[in-house]
Amino acid sequence: MTVCCVCDGNSIDVNTSSGSVRGQTLHVLNRKIHQYLNIPYAEPPLGPLRFTPPVPLKAPKQTLIDGKKPGNHCIQDNLHIPEHLKDMWDNIAMSEDCLVLNIWTPNVGNSSDSEGKGVLKPVMFSIYSGGFIFGSIFKDMYNGSVLATNDVVVVSANYRLGPLGFLYGGDETAPGNAGLYDQLLALKWVRENIHLFGGDRDQITLFGYSAGSWSVSAHILSPLSKGLFKRAIMQSGSVMYNRGKPVLNTVEALKTAKQMARRLNCSEFDNKWLDCLRAVQDTNHFIVWTNVSQLRWQHPVFGTHFLPFVPKNAFKTQSFNLGIEVMAGATKDEGNALSYSRIPEMNVKLTEQLFRKAVSDLSREYHNIDVDKVCDHYLNGVHTTNSSQLKAALSVLYGDLEFTCPTYHFAKSLATSGQSVATNVYFYRFNFITQLTSHQRNCTDGHVCHGAAIDLYYGQPLRYPSLYSKTEYDFSIDVMKMWTDFAKNGKAHEVWPQFWDKSVIRVKDLNPNDMLLILKNPYESTCDGVWMCCVCNSIDVNTSSGSVRGQTLHVLNRKINQFLSIPYAEPPLGPLRFAPPVPLKASKQILIDGTKLGNHCIQDNLHIPEYLKVMSNSLAMSEDCLVLNIWTPNVANSSDSKGKGGLKPVMFFIYGGGFIFGSIFKDLYNGSVLATNGVVVVSANYRVGPLGFLYGGDETTPGNAGLYDQLLALKWVRENIRFFGGDRDQITIFGYSSGSWSVSAHILSPLSKGLFKRAIMQSGSVMYNRDRPALSAVEALIKAKQLARRLNCNEFGNKCTWLDCLRAIKDPNLFIVWTNVSRLVWQHPVFGTHFLPFVPKKAFNTRSFNLGIEVMAGVTKDEGNALSYFRIPEMNVKLTEQLFRKAVNNFNDEYHNIDVDKMCDHYLKDIDKTNSSQLKGALSSLYGDLEYTCPTYHFAKSLATNGQKVVYFYRFNFQTQLTARQRNCADGHVCHAADSNLMFGQPLRYPSLYSKTEYDFSIEVMKMWTNFAKNGKAHEVWPQFWDKSVIRVKDLNPNDMSLILENPYESTYN
Repeated sequence: MTVCCVCDGNSIDVNTSSGSVRGQTLHVLNRKIHQYLNIPYAEPPLGPLRFTPPVPLKAPKQTLIDGKKPGNHCIQDNLHIPEHLKDMWDNIAMSEDCLVLNIWTPNVGNSSDSEGKGVLKPVMFSIYSGGFIFGSIFKDMYNGSVLATNDVVVVSANYRLGPLGFLYGGDETAPGNAGLYDQLLALKWVRENIHLFGGDRDQITLFGYSAGSWSVSAHILSPLSKGLFKRAIMQSGSVMYNRGKPVLNTVEALKTAKQMARRLNCSEFDNKWLDCLRAVQDTNHFIVWTNVSQLRWQHPVFGTHFLPFVPKNAFKTQSFNLGIEVMAGATKDEGNALSYSRIPEMNVKLTEQLFRKAVSDLSREYHNIDVDKVCDHYLNGVHTTNSSQLKAALSVLYGDLEFTCPTYHFAKSLATSGQSVATNVYFYRFNFITQLTSHQRNCTDGHVCHGAAIDLYYGQPLRYPSLYSKTEYDFSIDVMKMWTDFAKNGKAHEVWPQFWDKSVIRVKDLNPNDMLLILKNPYESTCDGVWMCCVCNSIDVNTSSGSVRGQTLHVLNRKINQFLSIPYAEPPLGPLRFAPPVPLKASKQILIDGTKLGNHCIQDNLHIPEYLKVMSNSLAMSEDCLVLNIWTPNVANSSDSKGKGGLKPVMFFIYGGGFIFGSIFKDLYNGSVLATNGVVVVSANYRVGPLGFLYGGDETTPGNAGLYDQLLALKWVRENIRFFGGDRDQITIFGYSSGSWSVSAHILSPLSKGLFKRAIMQSGSVMYNRDRPALSAVEALIKAKQLARRLNCNEFGNKCTWLDCLRAIKDPNLFIVWTNVSRLVWQHPVFGTHFLPFVPKKAFNTRSFNLGIEVMAGVTKDEGNALSYFRIPEMNVKLTEQLFRKAVNNFNDEYHNIDVDKMCDHYLKDIDKTNSSQLKGALSSLYGDLEYTCPTYHFAKSLATNGQKVVYFYRFNFQTQLTARQRNCADGHVCHAADSNLMFGQPLRYPSLYSKTEYDFSIEVMKMWTNFAKNGKAHEVWPQFWDKSVIRVKDLNPNDMSLILENPYESTYN
C-alpha cells in the first residue's frame, strides 16, 4: 500500500519498488505538478556489472530517496561538447552510478490534494539525445514540468553512454547495447510503478530526438521491448541508415572493443580481457572522443538479442513490434549546424575534391554510399569553386544521410509493411526555430536546424518567457498540445493526414505561420531517389561460404565490385592451431558483410620495419583471420548489363613479409585499380610465424600451414570465382618477396597441381641453394621443440602432450617470432613434407613439379640496399672487413653450404676495405643476391631448362620517389619491392603523391602484369628467358622499354 504525507507543504512521498521517494510540488502555469528526481531503477553498474545489462535493485532502499535534487550524469566527455550545446550544460557530477529516472506528474494517485486526482494519465517516456556519447536527464532543457501541465505524466531515464553503454564483448556479460538495456529496464520500472504517480501503464508513449529517436526506433524493432509501450514519437533519427545492413554488426563491434582493450593495456588475446577492462579505475579512459574537431557517434549493435535483425529484414519478415502508433519527423535543415562538428572539411575552405573526400569518409561509417551519384546530386546547380555553396550542399547532404532519410525510410517501412493490425503513422517537417535555439546552435539565418523542436515541446518559452517572442511562446503551446494529443489518442492535429495514404506520401509542415500546409512526397527526389540508392551500390553474391554483400566502387570511370573479408575456412583455433585449414563446415546463415575489413593474422606489428609501418593499419589481429578479398569488374549476376561479358582472367595475390608479417588488409594491396584492367583480383590471408609454419612431425602439425591456407583459398577460388565473373581455368598466382617464395612452392607442390595456369614471381623463390633447403623436417622439428621449451611445454613428452600444450596457450602473442628487435628472422617452408616432398634440385632433375605453368619472374636492380639494414646487425655499426666476413659466415647458419671466403673475395673485389660505406654497399649487394636475386634467377633457369616452355625474366630498374623515401633506399638504387606500388596502381589512387612519369609507368606495369595473366605474354618486346641457350632479361624502366639484357647475372650466380 502506498503511503503519502505532506511534510512541509510542498513535499509528497510515494512508495515504489525502489523505496519511498520524496518529491516536491511545483506551481507551473497555475497548475500543481509533482516532481520526483533521481529515482534509482537499477543497481549501480560498477565493477563486475560494467558493460552488462542493468540489474534491477535487489531490494527497496531503506532510507528515504530524496527526489528533490538532481543526480549524477553518466560518464561522458563534457569538455569537448560542441560549442552550440555548452550553454545547455551544467556542473553536475559524473559517475557510473547514474541509472536513475525523473518523473513529473499532475496526478499523484493518492495525493491528499483532491485537485490533482482523476483518472490515470497517459505517460510520455523521454529518451535524451547526444549520439550515444553525451546527454543526461538533468539538463535543464529536459525539465518536463511544463509538458506535464498538458495532463500527461512525463518520465525521463538516464542510460549509459559511449563504450560503457555500447561496448560489445561477445558474451552474455557484455552483449552490447547496455544503454538500450538501461532504457528497457527503466521502461519496465515505469510499467510496474507509474500508477503510483497517476500514470496509465497501458498508455505509454516513447519519444526522443536524434539518438533518442534512434533509441525509439530500436525499441520498435526489439523483441525485448514487446508490449512495453503503445505509441512512439521519433524526432530526427532512426537506426535505418540504409536498408540492407547496420552501421555496426557484432564482428565489427567486437573488433572495436578489442582495439580499446589493447589501448588500455588489456590483452585482447587473454580470455579475461573484459575483466581487465572492468578493473580500469579511471573512467575517463572510456570516453570516446577520438578527435576534438570531429564527433564520433556510438552505434547500437545488430545481430544481438536486443537487435537480432537489420531493419530491412525485420520489416520484410514483420519481425518487429506490430501495432505501435507512430509520429515521426525531421527538421527542415537537419545538417545545417551539426555538420561542422561531424565533418572536418566543413571547417576549412571547401573544394570539390574535399567535398568528395568527405562523402567518401562518411561511406566508411555508414557503408555503401554511391559517392559519385550522391555527390553529383548534391552538387547539381552548385558553383563548385564557391566554398560557401559547397558547404551548404555538404550540410544538406549530411542532414539527409544522418537524420532525414533514415527517419523517413523507417516511417515508410512501418506504413507499408502490411501489418495485420491497422497502424497509424504520421510524419511532419518541422519548419520553425526560435531565435534563442538558432543562436545557441549556430544555425544559419533562414534555416531550421537539428533539435529545433526540443525547446518548444518541453515548453521552454513558457518557463523563460523573457527569452522568447510571443509567436515562439504561442507555438510552443501548440507543439506541446500536438505531442500530448498524440500520446493521449494517437492523433496530433485535426489537419494531419496519415503518412501513407493510398500510395501517396503526405507530410505535415509544422510552422506557426501556416498550420494547414500538407506536403506531398517532399523527400521523393532525395530519400527515395538518391539515398534509397545509397545501397544501390551494394551487390550480393551467393558462394559456398554463404551470401556475401559487397559494394560497387567507381574507379577510374569503371565500376569495380569489391568484396572484403570472405571466410574460406573454419577459424584455426584450439585443436586446429598449426593444422592445415579446414573448409567451412556449412555456409554462413547470416549475410557476410563484404564491405568492411577483417582481422590481420597474428604477427608482431610493434617491430615491423619502419619503412613498412606507413603501409600498415590499426586493424585488430586474431587467429580468426582466414578470409579473402575480391575485386572484379564483372560480377556475373550483376543487374548492370555493362558489367556482364565473358569470364575474366583471375589474378591471385600472395603478400610478402618473410612469412612473419603481412596482411591482405594493407592499403598497399587494394586491388581495385588493377581490376580495371579487365581481370578479377583475389588476395587471401594466410597464417604467418610459428602459427603458420611450425612443424610437429605428425599429421596434425605437418608444417607449412600458411601454404596450406593459400592452397585452400585457391581451391575456394576455383569453386566460386565464376560467381564473381572470373575464369577458374585462367588463374595466375603472383606475389613478391615471401609471396614469391609461396608462388615457387606452389609450382613445386604436388598438392597445387591443376589449380593455376600462370605464375608471376617477384623477387624470391625457395631455391636458396641447389642442394638443400633452408629448412628440413628434422631441423623444423628441433625448432618447434625449442619453442615448446621456451613456452614451458615439455618437448620430451609424447607428441600429443607438447603439441596440445602449445595449442592450449591462450595468448597467441607468445608465438611471435621476433627474436631480436634489431634483426628480422624469416620463417621458411619445411621440405620433406607432403606439401614439399622434394628439394628444388631434385624436383627439377626428376621433373617432379607442376609442368606447363607459364612463368614471369624477376627482381629489382638493388634487392638488398635497404632491407639488409634490418636483416644484418653489422650494417648498423661501422663496418670492417672482419665484421663483413662475420656477417657472411652468419648467413651460413640459415642458408647452408656458403663458401664464405670465395663469396667475400668476389664481393670485396675492387673495394676499399677500410671504407665502411663501400663495405656496406658490397654487403647489401651480397645479401640481395643471396636472398632474392640468385634464388629467383636459379628457379627460373631451372624451369626453362627442364621443359617449361614459357618463362620470362625482368630486372625492375625504376622506383618512385615515395617508395624510395618510405624504404630508406639509397639514391640511384632500386630496392626490394620497388614494383609493388606500381603493379597495384597506387599512383592512380593517390596521384598527388606521384609524378606524371610514375603515374604513367604504373599504367604500363599493370598492363604488362595483366597482359601476362590474360595471354602469357607481357610485352611485345620481351624475348623468352632461355632462348637458344642464351639468357635474356627485360629491363623495366620507363626511360627505355626496349632494353634487353644478356646474361646479366652470370658472373654473380655462377
